[in-house]
Amino acid sequence: MVSAGPGKGAPIGRVLPGPAVSSCHLQGMGYNEEKRLWGDFVLNTTLCYLERGDEYLMLHRVKKKNDLNHDKWIGVGGKFLEGESPEECLLRETKEETGLTLTRWRYRGLVTFLSDEWEGEYMHLFTADAWMGEQTVCDEGDLQWIGKKDLRRLSLWSGDNIFLDLLESDAPFFSLKLRYEGQTLTEAALDGKPMKLSQGSGAGTS
Repeated sequence: MVSAGPGKGAPIGRVLPGPAVSSCHLQGMGYNEEKRLWGDFVLNTTLCYLERGDEYLMLHRVKKKNDLNHDKWIGVGGKFLEGESPEECLLRETKEETGLTLTRWRYRGLVTFLSDEWEGEYMHLFTADAWMGEQTVCDEGDLQWIGKKDLRRLSLWSGDNIFLDLLESDAPFFSLKLRYEGQTLTEAALDGKPMKLSQGSGAGTS
């Protein structure tokens, strides 16, 4: 876990816990107790699905060592650089991973990931349907246009099925919470309401 030393800013792609950490509610707590409540840092990332008709541009993550997403199919995106907005991160990461410059996109939702193995993450979810440039080779995996109806045949994180369903139903901006134990999805909540989990997890609200 990377931490910021005295006099240093937050590490790239991470947000330091807010002022509430030193509030009256936490005064007198030891470091380990605060860590259990807040975690050391929370990653901020973007994920974007480029849309071409009934297809999404998917990235098969097979090229990086020690990759949390190894062998998974995901959209394109990555960690915030210091000082970036979600949109700035979106544009930079898409350009880096695909060679394409987005010209039209939609901010679709915020996904909160919790895990017993990895640090927490706020993932800012986008779709895009217009861009300029020529697609290039990605050094993090293999890019491939996949029909939306074929996505469930791929190796996806279980929770991805939930937000892919929300994208396909053109849901308004949403907040989705996903909790994993290892690679098993154990909790999902949409806009603060718990969801029932099913195998393959197209979850429904309870």
